[in-house]
Amino acid sequence: MYKPIQYFVAILLISFLMACEKEIGYNHKNQSTFLVMNSYLNPDSVFSVSVTQSFSIMENWGGVIVTDAEAKVYENETFLETLKYDTVRWRYYGTRKPSVGRSYKITVVKDSITGITSATITFKDPPGVKNFYRLVVANVDEFDEKPDWYGNGDYGSGSHYILETGNGGWSGPGWIYTNYFVHITSNDPNLNASSAIDFLDDVPDNIFNIFNDDLIDGKEYSLTFSFYPSYYPDAKNETVIYLQAITEGLHKYFKTYAAQYYYGNEDLLMEPIQVYTNVKNGAGILGSFNSKKFIVNMDNIVTKPYGS
Repeated sequence: MYKPIQYFVAILLISFLMACEKEIGYNHKNQSTFLVMNSYLNPDSVFSVSVTQSFSIMENWGGVIVTDAEAKVYENETFLETLKYDTVRWRYYGTRKPSVGRSYKITVVKDSITGITSATITFKDPPGVKNFYRLVVANVDEFDEKPDWYGNGDYGSGSHYILETGNGGWSGPGWIYTNYFVHITSNDPNLNASSAIDFLDDVPDNIFNIFNDDLIDGKEYSLTFSFYPSYYPDAKNETVIYLQAITEGLHKYFKTYAAQYYYGNEDLLMEPIQVYTNVKNGAGILGSFNSKKFIVNMDNIVTKPYGS
């Protein structure tokens, strides 16, 4: 009698697990961009709030920081103060502290939200030759006068953003800010190709936007991707798209660098990931690239909600 009971229990368990499965549909194309506000009240601290734009669950990025919203605090439904944006800490701060036992409301208003923009570039891959590519998007903002936040460091600076597409900063003459940190999303199988370094399905993100011609050798190909344009309303906005033909060594360097950054070499069960180098008796990379540049005047484009 023991074995039939064991089989009976196993069948029940399988049926139970199958009954728990439910497919939930999701259409990111119908999801509009909206403001996301995070704040907590502490009687020992002044009012503060962070404001970002929403992003799709299909993305692995944390959204765009909103710097030009109007954030107000109300105490017992009476206006208390307007919070001021801090360009160093990337949050809105007030001068007053909340009191225990009172009711507070924080409102955040922004005239418009920058929607995600889609672009398609078409190029011809030379046949019979192994080719490697990289896609870079940069937002260029030209201000008529010195911005209030000038001199507080490059927006978005940090190891992850620097890894994505390079560097950024000010140039002249005038007040011109170039941001090479623009994040790119795409469902194209070339840009989303899995890394050769993986553990089961856990693969690094393609933070350098690199790809090869395994799927497009000798073909004329159209690559579609999405990005957020500049959100500085007081500047003349321009987006520059670069399609780069890079050397194989540079491609290997970007790929292994991204893998080491993703895994961190902290898993004791994994062999440490070595970043590719083509330098003898040392470390580093010697590579080269050619760029094809496309310039888009964003002032003449009306951006639409996410997924449009």
